[in-house]
Amino acid sequence: MTGSTKGWGKGWGRWLPAWPGSRPRGFRGLAAALALAACLLVPPASWIAAEWARGQALDELAETAQARLTLYTATLTAEIEKYRVLPLTLAWDPDVAALLASPRDVALVDRVDRKLATLNAGASLSALYVMARDGTTLASSNWTEETSFIGRNFAFRPYFREALAGRVGRYFAMGTTSQKPGYYIAYPVWAPVWAEHHAVGVVVAKVAMEPLEATWHDMAGERVFVTDRHGVVFITNVPDWRFRTLAPLSPEARREFEASQQYEGTGLEPLPRLDSALVHQSPVPDTDWRVHVALDSRPADARAWSAGLSAGIATLLLLAAGLVVLQRRLAMVERLEYQRRAQLMLEHRVTERTAELSSANARLTDEIAERERAEQAARRAQEDLIQAAKLAALGQMAAGIVHEVNQPISAIRSYAENAGLLLDRGRLDLVRANLLEITGLTERVAAITRQLKTFARKSSGMLGPVSPRVAVERSMALLGAQANALGADMVLELPDETVPEQVPMVLADEARLEQVVVNLLRNALDAVSTRNRRAVTVSLGQEDGLVLLKVRDTGPGIPEDDLPRLFDPFFTTKEVGVGLGLGLSISYGIVQDFGGRITAANHEQGGAVFTVALRPAPPSDPAPPPG
Repeated sequence: MTGSTKGWGKGWGRWLPAWPGSRPRGFRGLAAALALAACLLVPPASWIAAEWARGQALDELAETAQARLTLYTATLTAEIEKYRVLPLTLAWDPDVAALLASPRDVALVDRVDRKLATLNAGASLSALYVMARDGTTLASSNWTEETSFIGRNFAFRPYFREALAGRVGRYFAMGTTSQKPGYYIAYPVWAPVWAEHHAVGVVVAKVAMEPLEATWHDMAGERVFVTDRHGVVFITNVPDWRFRTLAPLSPEARREFEASQQYEGTGLEPLPRLDSALVHQSPVPDTDWRVHVALDSRPADARAWSAGLSAGIATLLLLAAGLVVLQRRLAMVERLEYQRRAQLMLEHRVTERTAELSSANARLTDEIAERERAEQAARRAQEDLIQAAKLAALGQMAAGIVHEVNQPISAIRSYAENAGLLLDRGRLDLVRANLLEITGLTERVAAITRQLKTFARKSSGMLGPVSPRVAVERSMALLGAQANALGADMVLELPDETVPEQVPMVLADEARLEQVVVNLLRNALDAVSTRNRRAVTVSLGQEDGLVLLKVRDTGPGIPEDDLPRLFDPFFTTKEVGVGLGLGLSISYGIVQDFGGRITAANHEQGGAVFTVALRPAPPSDPAPPPG
């Protein structure tokens, strides 16, 4: 290596004066070579670096888009599902049934109009209305407005035909009367005789999507939009994109829209072509909709430009450094000076390497901290999802719980009024008896609220000894009203609590274990709701050192093809709109956190049986003897 360096130095020696002298005569040739090399190397280096940086930025944006899609899909599903119970409840309202039986009763029409207006104002809906079997609107929440639906016939709408056929009608369309878009949820109103299976009318709730679009606009800066199966944008946080299409519509699609007047009054013009690399999409469960997120390309372009500029500058610096090294080598005439310069360069490189290692160490520390924050955020998100599922279950059980509370409250009122009359008559003995009855009823109400408070409280996240018997009994108390409404028998096969070894404690979290039991019992009640024999059996036992909690129903059972996917998120065998398919998935995750397992199978005598296997809690240390 030394000989090679000397030979190279001799080759250029004719250009060098004695040290220290003026600039070498060959320096201009080196500068020209540097300029030529820069023209040849800088553009491709900048282009390669820019493309690589752009690809990295697009990959990162794609990961962000997938997380955003999950969030937007969840908010959309929650928005369209939270209003489902209102038209369903109205479908069983006696005033609505009476109106459909006597549509010319003016007083009845007025009463239903006012009821719908009150409910609509409280729920912040676009409209609530009742339609006769021929599609004519008999009562509506907007009965006082110029665009009232009363007397309008909407028999041509698909949601009306679906509900009249006995199914839940769901449809998004532009209002032909109000000229405002909305999401329609329709339920049939059945004839008094169930055996006839005959719908006498339809109750419809129209939900405006402007609040959801405003929420999406405030949540992030992405362009979000929802399309139907024809590619029509009907929900978006970009107003100019609403009722535009991803591609030109086919003649068949346009004829379908003209027949249903789904997007009446809109042009349905195609959007400008979007970059497929910047648009990500995800299906909405139980619908033919798709949620899209269109990313902003400016961050990726800026990152690519910065990387290209940096690569160009780095290439120029490297070439300039090469020129400097060459110039130094050409200008070197004394070996000692050369050694001194080499030593300085080595020290400089050591310093740079040390700085790079320090920077890399700092980046690694930051990445570790970021990963820890991400894991903490994921745990908080899982806890929030579990808590949201509990609150959703309470909302679905609200009607039965209100009934359970209203009964003792009504009785308290009656006893209080009687006590006042008896007090005026001086019947103090009967007054005392009424007060004792009131005390008992208040204890009943307090017990119900305590159960609700216990179920709704947030989990502590700590595992400890928990009684499965208590969890089952509390869950049964919460679902008692629903079971009574269905006429279902709840059979409890629990061990005798007087024998300690037959009442095993399990290692779990009390609140989350109750949520698992409530989810299983609610699914069992849903399964038997359409059966002649309606029974749900809960049993406790021990096997292979584990505590087994089994919930069996007399429903139709589970199709064999669905068993492997039963605990997957968003998988459900229920009808559209009845559930999101998260209950069993959440229960599966909770039981796994306990160190247990949950399985599902079909019982040999019919129906399904869910088995929860939990670890028994370790025995507690005995208390020390007194003294």
